[in-house]
Amino acid sequence: MNWFMKFITTKSFMPFVIYRILLGILLFILVGTDTLSPHAGESAG
Repeated sequence: MNWFMKFITTKSFMPFVIYRILLGILLFILVGTDTLSPHAGESAG
């Protein structure tokens, strides 16, 4: 975690923002194509 704080103070925060946006889009695609279930983490009961 320390390396991350050093990275964003010396560089830009934008690569992290782009990474998070792309990850979110990928999750929407996986859920939309039924590859990933939105209820996969829930326990039955």
